[in-house]
Amino acid sequence: MTKPIVVTPEEFERQLFQLQEKFSLLERRMSLKADEIVFSMTVAHRKEVDELKEEVLNLQGELRHMKKEKRQAYMGRIAQQAKKRSVG
Repeated sequence: MTKPIVVTPEEFERQLFQLQEKFSLLERRMSLKADEIVFSMTVAHRKEVDELKEEVLNLQGELRHMKKEKRQAYMGRIAQQAKKRSVG
């Protein structure tokens, strides 16, 4: 029969403290990693938002240009009709 291993209270406390330190370190590393992930996601989302904003601004510019062309074409037709009436 083997003799049971006896751990002194001091040894138990020392090992418990080491274990607590390892858990604390692990918690800090996990927290840091989570912060890094959130930061990376935030940067990616910000980039996407900026790209979408740029696309909206481009579309607004194109729409303004199309409206201007349509208005000019309409005004040209009105001017031609007026010219025909005054001549005819």
